[in-house]
Amino acid sequence: MHNFGTLYKFELKKLCQRKMIWAALIILMAAAALPPASQVIGKMYVSADATGGEDQVWSHYEIVQRQRTDPAGLEGRTLDTDLIQETVAKLGVISRTTTTTTGGGGDNAESSVTVRRADPDELGWTLDGYIIQGEYGNIYDTLERVTRSVTADLTGDDYYAAVDDARERAYTYQGLTEDERAWWTAQAEKIETPLTVMGYPDGGWTFLAETAYVGGLFIFLFSIIALAGLFPMERQRRTDALIQCARNGKTPLYAAKLLAGLTASLCGGLVILGSMAAGCLVLLGPEDAATAVQQLMDPTWGAPMTVRKLALTVCGIYLAASLVHAAFVMAVSLLTRGGTPAMAVCFGAMMLFIMVPVIPLSHPRLSQTWSLLPAVLGSTGFFDGRLVHLGGYLTCYQAAPLLWLVLTLALAGLGLALHRRTPGR
Repeated sequence: MHNFGTLYKFELKKLCQRKMIWAALIILMAAAALPPASQVIGKMYVSADATGGEDQVWSHYEIVQRQRTDPAGLEGRTLDTDLIQETVAKLGVISRTTTTTTGGGGDNAESSVTVRRADPDELGWTLDGYIIQGEYGNIYDTLERVTRSVTADLTGDDYYAAVDDARERAYTYQGLTEDERAWWTAQAEKIETPLTVMGYPDGGWTFLAETAYVGGLFIFLFSIIALAGLFPMERQRRTDALIQCARNGKTPLYAAKLLAGLTASLCGGLVILGSMAAGCLVLLGPEDAATAVQQLMDPTWGAPMTVRKLALTVCGIYLAASLVHAAFVMAVSLLTRGGTPAMAVCFGAMMLFIMVPVIPLSHPRLSQTWSLLPAVLGSTGFFDGRLVHLGGYLTCYQAAPLLWLVLTLALAGLGLALHRRTPGR
């Protein structure tokens, strides 16, 4: 045990020789590729009654690939008054509502103009017509998320003013302090407006950022399967007594096993997230890479960020979380002294995180602490406006990896104490 490098390689080799780990990794890789694949599987049927001609059948893959060519020609345009009015004209069937009220001075008529989304039948069921409607529909949905009701006379200035108001309401709801609001205001000033619109709203980078949370859960699951029996294995094979008699004791073995477990979890995470990213970019395309998150995901997010940067950040965060998951699983296995009990406890913890993704904001400290846990952060979203003060303000997704490093070291220390409970060094 004097040569730590040899011991580490030996423990890593033992992990690699376990067929169950490879089987789990292959299954989880395939499962990680399913979300993007589900977007291109299947067909869309349009009856002759809707088209006025023959039945039409479009595969979802055909629709996605046609979307990537931007038939509406929106790529590179700015979300300003002209495009807003064009969107209303393309999608909206304008209806005028007149309300008459009777007062002391006589009848008073109030007229309001509203817009409703046109049905596909009203716009035509051609393939390009359907896709163009979807492109403009993405812009319409963005407007509606902020303004609640799209009117025919909505301008770019009205929209961006509504974004500022919605952002302030979100800060009030989250209970941000004046200093935190000032920090976000400074960040919001860096956002270039009007936003630049990309023609394809459902690209691979956006889908990866939205679904990477599933990949994070798969990494946790892989850590449970691969590492729950790492330490109990010595007891099951009855080699623990020999280890206690070794000249250098059990501490070097613990360090080698811990490092091998962290390496296995990190590599498994790379493979799982790599499979998901490859599926997203190959099947859905990378055309949305430079689009601002304010246009495709959260209009009120107060910091400049592209969809590609967010997706890469999310993947990096889940790789950091893989280390915490590994340390947690190994500490639990040492506490329970068995692989099966460790799996049960870890599975229970994972289900708890899934079933309780948020703590109400009425308990601010507990709520924020809970939202920073590795298996919870992604489910609550990466657009949490609450800040963490660590020598300066950091967003939740910036502070989480630093806090997880401390948690990983704490779990490693707990594991060492549990490993040395029995006689021996």
